[in-house]
Amino acid sequence: MENDPSEVKNYRIIKMEWAIPMVFTYALGISLVHYLGGNINTFDLVFGFFICLFIFAMRAVLNAYFDHPESPQSTLRMTDPTWEKLKGYKRNLLLQISLLILTAGAMLTVILIVRKALSVPGMVYLGLALLGYFFSATPPLRWDRIGYGDLVEGIVTVNLVPAFAMSLQGMEVPFLLLQLTLPLLLVYLATRVAFSFRQYGFDTMHGRKSLVTLIGWQNAVILHNVLILGAFILIGVFMLTGLPWSLSWPMLLALPVGAVQIWQMMRIADGAKPAWKLLLWMAMGFFLVMVYLVLVSLWT
Repeated sequence: MENDPSEVKNYRIIKMEWAIPMVFTYALGISLVHYLGGNINTFDLVFGFFICLFIFAMRAVLNAYFDHPESPQSTLRMTDPTWEKLKGYKRNLLLQISLLILTAGAMLTVILIVRKALSVPGMVYLGLALLGYFFSATPPLRWDRIGYGDLVEGIVTVNLVPAFAMSLQGMEVPFLLLQLTLPLLLVYLATRVAFSFRQYGFDTMHGRKSLVTLIGWQNAVILHNVLILGAFILIGVFMLTGLPWSLSWPMLLALPVGAVQIWQMMRIADGAKPAWKLLLWMAMGFFLVMVYLVLVSLWT
């Protein structure tokens, strides 16, 4: 399959739009520090966020390195457009870039250690995030290529990133963070299912594995809807177990958006023509709106 040279040249290995949720969840960790009365050190937080971005970029570049046509570990078929696009990159250069990214992240980590901003819990959160993304992209596990990468990405983005941000301010991560982020994790996974749902036909044709191809599109619709409903059920459960009302009701404001998202998926399952752009914009917007509502509640 031949590709337009300009398309190959403009192929983006790092999809920076998927760093946007990380911006919001990192801000959630900072906001929780403010809510609990902690002091905010901007310098350490900026360095910490760049470390998160470097880990995010490392995963993408390592995936490209092992998916490259010259790689013996590549799982891409020759008919896959990405196979042809990656030929426009030198494989050794991809490895060098990934090492440079890791080196830059390591340098910032050392600076934070010297400044005594990175505590033992913070190193644990950072280490788990690094290992999660590393094994998502590299053999022998390659979770990104066997359908479990979205789950790892969700845990890192929604749970570990805000915990890491809090640890940089010398604060212990409270149970409150889990109460706020666990429903968000379910919504994030629902968002990922929606995006994979659109790619289902393409992934099936080219032998790519995703969560949707693993469980089938019918079960993916059910999973998507259960995740959204489960998120709001969790909010209700946490309200009964001590989650303050001032932090609960803002998240419930996103319920109508979740209901529309469920309705859209059910229409597609019933054979209606998919409005993919609307579905995906709403899926991402649903998650970002929920996080934003939490941020506002933590600052007011």
